[in-house]
Amino acid sequence: MKKILFIMLALVTLSTTIYASFPVTSNGLATDSVVLQDSQLTTEAPPAEFHFGGFILGLLLGLIGVGLAYIFSSDPDFRRNAWYGLGTWMIIWLLLMSAV
Repeated sequence: MKKILFIMLALVTLSTTIYASFPVTSNGLATDSVVLQDSQLTTEAPPAEFHFGGFILGLLLGLIGVGLAYIFSSDPDFRRNAWYGLGTWMIIWLLLMSAV
């Protein structure tokens, strides 16, 4: 129980320190607007899709699943979700190991 309280206190302390150490200055850029015509290209990326198959692949097979996603898929969203699945697997594993 003491470990969990220590981790929660550390996260709260670090988050306020990081927020306070990154000052935001007002330089007038927020009020400026850019008007694009229809013929110009925008730099906005299309919204990312969630691929449940890539997530499950990374979650159930771990690093092997991420490798399989890179071998058999050229879709960057599928690959990214395989990494998310691996990250979720690692978080679950760390939580279970800390409880032992």
